[in-house]
Amino acid sequence: MDITVEGRALLETGLTSCCIGIVEGEIVRIAKTIERAERHLDFSNRLILPAGVDLHVHFRDPGMTNKEDFQTGSMSAAAGGTSFVLDMPNTKPPTRSIEEIEEKISIASRKSFVDFGIAALLDEKTDIGKIIEHATAFKIYLGETTGGLGIAPESFPDLLDKVAAKEITILVHAEHLQPLREMEERGLKDHDRRRSEQLELDAARMVCSHKPANARIHLVHVTQAKILSMARDAGIHAEVTPHHLLLDTRAHLGSRGKINPPLRAKSTRAQLWKAFVSGLADALGSDHSPHTIGDKEDDFEATPSGIPGVETRLPLLLQKVAERRLDLSQLVSCSSTRPAEIIGLRKGRIAEGYDADLIAVDLKQPIKIRADRLHSKCGWTPYEGMEAVFPYSTIIRGEEVVREGEIVGDRSGRLVKLKGRR
Repeated sequence: MDITVEGRALLETGLTSCCIGIVEGEIVRIAKTIERAERHLDFSNRLILPAGVDLHVHFRDPGMTNKEDFQTGSMSAAAGGTSFVLDMPNTKPPTRSIEEIEEKISIASRKSFVDFGIAALLDEKTDIGKIIEHATAFKIYLGETTGGLGIAPESFPDLLDKVAAKEITILVHAEHLQPLREMEERGLKDHDRRRSEQLELDAARMVCSHKPANARIHLVHVTQAKILSMARDAGIHAEVTPHHLLLDTRAHLGSRGKINPPLRAKSTRAQLWKAFVSGLADALGSDHSPHTIGDKEDDFEATPSGIPGVETRLPLLLQKVAERRLDLSQLVSCSSTRPAEIIGLRKGRIAEGYDADLIAVDLKQPIKIRADRLHSKCGWTPYEGMEAVFPYSTIIRGEEVVREGEIVGDRSGRLVKLKGRR
């Protein structure tokens, strides 16, 4: 064995005191006892969980690295217990061609502390045949948002048909089909009214009604419980975010809370939480969308939409487990196991044959979130002062990357090859 890890681990059979044997970054044996390797990590007083898989981050690299880049974004991910991120295409330039995908892979390979995948933009200009083997996933924007990359709704069915049989996941930002009405936005409630629940519902309904039988579709940042039910019935995967689960239009965030789709009313958030706890969502994504403090303190209408969250995604929800408001297995399913399955990763489980991506946590040791302790370049968080359970240790492919909140590993993140595609 290269390394052994000991503690109370969440296996498919439940929490079990065991030893995990790792060779060349892969879990090769799980047993009550294993002869200790030269490197041995003893987490007997903590829980060992699969590290997180976040299918929705915007690391702003290339083109907007004053807000974030792959180094600071991946440091944030690792410190928050996430070992894999899928980066979205609305960078500058948008990630649409082979050259642009290869540039982003090169950047991430030099900078990243966590493993990664690259989502390519899917729109009317995308040369699908040329980039299908280079992209980890595709992303479609049904609605205007940061980057201005929305498609014409009438082209959506044809785009789906072109990639349905390609064994690649299509992430869909489904928010509105028609141009948004002109109205003054002075705060979070106005933003919610303008980008209304009905508009999101109509967009999601169109996605569900046009799904080809063999298409792999993943709805991102769903804000309503009824859409989760609709997606499940249509055989579509669906993601929720911590901000839509924990924040609503009553939050005293001003323009810092502006995001697309918007924070919703308290009652909508409560229904979404109930659906999440019951297992109706497939994935927990951060939609990490960092903008600088200066960007977010502009006039509300001029402020760009987006909030940071990759470092706090898992810790915030681990705190809900500690408060007994959420089942641990349910959280791990949405934060690790199901996201890995959705795009075909050998991650997200503590099982033989899977990457040795692990976190060690103590649910009895919450800390208050402080922006000055986080690693994002943007320098702020909407969760300032909230309690969260951060990992004591983050291990990626058998190498410890984080210990007690500090980065102790190297920038050894790599593009992950997907099962069945390469």
